[in-house]
Amino acid sequence: MSEKPRIAQTQKIDISLLQTFHLVAKIGSFSGAARELNISYQSAANHVRRLEQLYGTQLVKAEKGSREIVLTAPGRALHASLGAELDTIFARLSLLLRNVHSVMRFGVPQALFHAFFPEIVRQVKETHPDMELNFFERDTVLSSMMVNGELDACVCERFFGDASISQVLLGQYRLALVYPQHWARDYASSNDLASLQQENFITYEPGQTLRSRGIDFLTKKLGKAPQNMTTVSGSTSVMELVRAGIGYAIVPEWVAEAAGEKVKWIILDEMQTVKVYFATPVFLSEDPVLVFTREICRNVMGFRV
Repeated sequence: MSEKPRIAQTQKIDISLLQTFHLVAKIGSFSGAARELNISYQSAANHVRRLEQLYGTQLVKAEKGSREIVLTAPGRALHASLGAELDTIFARLSLLLRNVHSVMRFGVPQALFHAFFPEIVRQVKETHPDMELNFFERDTVLSSMMVNGELDACVCERFFGDASISQVLLGQYRLALVYPQHWARDYASSNDLASLQQENFITYEPGQTLRSRGIDFLTKKLGKAPQNMTTVSGSTSVMELVRAGIGYAIVPEWVAEAAGEKVKWIILDEMQTVKVYFATPVFLSEDPVLVFTREICRNVMGFRV
């Protein structure tokens, strides 16, 4: 049986070599890793070559004329064994550096931010007035931002299923059909939706939870996917178009409740509720400030469990 290649015991490895290799493997190119680290392409390549010398085998293959790289079998093994640990190490180092000036980097979908976070921010700042809060109003990239150590916490509508991330259920909410008040017809239940096939469906950008849930539901109810769709980035824009009479939408119940006089709505009880989680890196899951913030989020949002 062949012996697994390993780094000579007497050699010391600069962590920057491992970081560069980790990013090259993760991104799939020397140029991408170089941009991330703010170094030259040649420096990134040299870091990997130096690590290969220490490891005693080739870790990366780069086809001539191609910008992409391919990991060798030893390269895949090394990246698999170090990847998650390195993400945690670099996130910890980033946190230690930020502790000189307290900063919380927080991700949250835009609709949840608009509806609930003014009060959440007020309460957090009352107790921690010197805390700098940096918010990222995203939805589709929260998982990757957490894994990459770019966030200290996030409120999200997905379960990431990543061992390096701790997620606590805050609660769940129902979805509602909203449509212009001036439409001549009313929709008493989800069984009356056949006429919607001719109308414009206002929905969210690809990758957002409510878009996929809405399209799946309407496809089952109407016999085919909505044919006329207008895509926007958030619930505020969705509701502006519905109020203008342009079409109908499927939105969170708390968005529908605040819709105003120009909009009618019904709860879609047949649709699966949307679960809302508070997520942090595992090593920050017991951080007192984040636990405090999590409970404020739970209380202010008030979702049913």
